[in-house]
Amino acid sequence: MLERWALRGRLCGEAGESSTFAVMFLRGVDAADAGPSVPWHALLWSRSGAGGREPAVRTWMDGQAVAMLRSAVEADGAMDPRVRAALAEALADGTPVPPDRLLPGPVAVAATGRVGLEYGGVAALQEAADGSYRLTVLEEDGLGLDLVVAPTRAALPHRGLGDLGGHCRPRCDVRGVIAVPGERPAAVSGSGWYDHTTGADLPRMTGGRPTADAGWSRLDIGLDCGWDICVGDVRVQDLVSRRVTDRLTAAGVVAPDGTVVRARPHLAESSSWTSLATLNTYPTSWEVRLPEVDAQLTVTATVDQDIRSLLFGWGLLCTDAEVRGTLGGRPVRGRAWVEVVPAQKVTDIVEYLGRLQKVTRREVDLLYPDRPSPALTASLLGGCGTSTEGMSDTTVHETMVRPIRHLTDPGGRGWRTFVCCAAMGLLGVDSGAYAPLLAVVEVIHSANLAIDDVQDGSTSRRGVPAVHTVYGVPTAINAATAAYFVLDRVIEEVVPDDDTLRLGVYQRWIRAVRAAHGGQAVDIAGHTEAMDQAVAAHDPTALLARIQAAHRFKTGLPARAFAEIGGLIARGDTPRIDALGEYFEAVGTAYQITDDLLDLHGATIPAPQGAHRKHCGEDLRTGKVTTPLARSVSLLPAEEISRLWRSVRGGGADAATVREVATAVTGCGAVQACYEEAKAHVDAAWHRLDPLLAESVTKVLVRALGNYAALRGTEVPAQDGVLWR
Repeated sequence: MLERWALRGRLCGEAGESSTFAVMFLRGVDAADAGPSVPWHALLWSRSGAGGREPAVRTWMDGQAVAMLRSAVEADGAMDPRVRAALAEALADGTPVPPDRLLPGPVAVAATGRVGLEYGGVAALQEAADGSYRLTVLEEDGLGLDLVVAPTRAALPHRGLGDLGGHCRPRCDVRGVIAVPGERPAAVSGSGWYDHTTGADLPRMTGGRPTADAGWSRLDIGLDCGWDICVGDVRVQDLVSRRVTDRLTAAGVVAPDGTVVRARPHLAESSSWTSLATLNTYPTSWEVRLPEVDAQLTVTATVDQDIRSLLFGWGLLCTDAEVRGTLGGRPVRGRAWVEVVPAQKVTDIVEYLGRLQKVTRREVDLLYPDRPSPALTASLLGGCGTSTEGMSDTTVHETMVRPIRHLTDPGGRGWRTFVCCAAMGLLGVDSGAYAPLLAVVEVIHSANLAIDDVQDGSTSRRGVPAVHTVYGVPTAINAATAAYFVLDRVIEEVVPDDDTLRLGVYQRWIRAVRAAHGGQAVDIAGHTEAMDQAVAAHDPTALLARIQAAHRFKTGLPARAFAEIGGLIARGDTPRIDALGEYFEAVGTAYQITDDLLDLHGATIPAPQGAHRKHCGEDLRTGKVTTPLARSVSLLPAEEISRLWRSVRGGGADAATVREVATAVTGCGAVQACYEEAKAHVDAAWHRLDPLLAESVTKVLVRALGNYAALRGTEVPAQDGVLWR
């Protein structure tokens, strides 16, 4: 059960400068198994920067809130186990995950009578006898806000949204002082909104295995003509399909004369924004229709920035908004305060990272658009330096763009695109301004896949026919090799005019491209002779080193380059950039090891007739030597591994033979040894990186990505170190 006191408003200083503020006090009581429940408390406050200053955002919680989160995480059966393990690890010491902070002092809440809140010496809210509220907020170096919020209208009770209780007070008069660190407090005045709700709960981690997730939007609208409108929208989503299964929308309208009208609004989202920090997608523009008062309004958020806090899942959007439209057929304008908490439970980290696809696809479309043009031809062919006269824009588009879009449009798992922006986030830089790098990573990876399919003779990829089967081998190779140079098309846009930095970025990528070709060369050559030698000697040591080198060069080093490029752009120091690179190299290498394991598992479970899937035992069918097969050399009797190897060597084995070999390899302990190897790579690199990074939500997700790469197809380790449970 949650109780919330929220205040927000717009302020104007004596010199005419404007700013906004929002403060939210939270008090929750969770049911205890035995004995009385101990309430938990949290505080959120934000202030826009007057005069172009950066917005200030702070989130705080007490120790009981941290304990509540930790307990909820450990009991959440619906959360992806790799994310759950990373969150439990981050909360294990009893402190919040930044940017959440621990309240420095105790919390006091008046039990009865007028509102009286004192939150740890950081913020306080006191209701006076005249019904006004005094709000004070302290920053680390002194006063932040000291405001008196005085309601000018009667309270509007909350009704119509389930069991929500409490009331709101629109159109409050706000006066007081606001201070910016390093400057003298300035007198301000303006208008605000007070809200008190009871009975709601946070859409956060919950015990057991829930089948649904919930989120909400709240629009508090004040029109210049004197009308006030409060719109609430609650949505319930199925955890598997992500479809909305239930929705409750209601509105309260207050006319200038104080008349209250209850309404059932028609609410539609007309634009959205995806945060690269939390991967939440937030609506940023709404069309609001209220037939009861003949109102049609467009509400447009003014800021694309979410507030990160584990209290709300990963984050929430709180922002000022502009309002335009009609009321009773007449044009109206106004302002609004928008609060959005999307359904954001992470039940599958693959699906979660896949949320980047929308942003990635948008950026890819800018580099590889749907239609040809002279500008696109010039960009693809080197940017200039010579005339493109005589070059057919249509031909260039059909042979250089279409083959790449053939693979980027279906989209992949998304973890590689996540690496670059995560590296920036780990070093405290918002990656939103560097979104074109997502397209760079996706285009280059898709080019790798196109060439890989030519070399392996694969006929499908990402659920569609392989590029060379549609456009021909020459076109596929040419389009893919041209795509390796895509970084050159965006570097001036995303990297500041700094020759040293640009050189560093180019060097990292060129090294990775060369390394990846080396890994691919070893992979193409295969490991047949090395396997022969390993089987003869009953010792796979040299063979395993060769396979691991191929994995590391083919997948690990490109992932390292993506991370190091992000670290360079974030101006990280050498030790942290090196440690980031090492960790993501380990993640990429582990990903290839577990890819081998998934393909082996696919050999024991035939695909349904007519179905196409990536992991189907293709490695054994073609006689390819993989990590689990190599591991089995020393785990199976010499005679048995010799017989099994002869049965698949050279390729062309039938389904029964493939299944027999896969079953033997799986049963001898090779699979567990591979998982232990993959996890050891990731854990060793993580333990070197961990102490170099500040705690953050991004750090939790990066740790979860490592768990995913190393343990695909298994449960994650419990805190006692057991690999399976």
